[in-house]
Amino acid sequence: MIFTPSKRAGFTILELLVVIVFVGILAAVAIYSLNVTRATSRDSKRVSDVSVVRAALSQHWLQKASYPVSEGVNLGQVGANADVLAGNGFVAGDQAVDPLFLQRVPTGPKTGEYYVYRGAVSGYSIKFTTERVTAYGPAGTYYAHAGGVDTSDELK
Repeated sequence: MIFTPSKRAGFTILELLVVIVFVGILAAVAIYSLNVTRATSRDSKRVSDVSVVRAALSQHWLQKASYPVSEGVNLGQVGANADVLAGNGFVAGDQAVDPLFLQRVPTGPKTGEYYVYRGAVSGYSIKFTTERVTAYGPAGTYYAHAGGVDTSDELK
């Protein structure tokens, strides 16, 4: 008796397993790449937001010769009364006194993420956290000041 292979169309179990493993590897790479892209995008928003706040604080300094004084406030958080930057500092929108330096204080890209502002007459720090490597360095917590961004929470 001579064995003749079947002429039926179809795939063997081994071929199906190879295809499933290959598709799984492609899906894993795609998901990882998407997560990296999302984290990078969130970091870009954080850096941009902090730059906008720093620019508004510079305008405040130029007109008032001081920065808003605060022991620490979550910028833009509901109930924190820090929705805008006006002549009287970070306040709720209905309490703003002219001039208005920042019509809407930005919040972090994730739900419940806020930038923390601490300020004295002669300096300030804005705390924010990155998820990936940025121009400021590896992922971590940074503080923006009038003179730049570093890892020190000192009011500069």
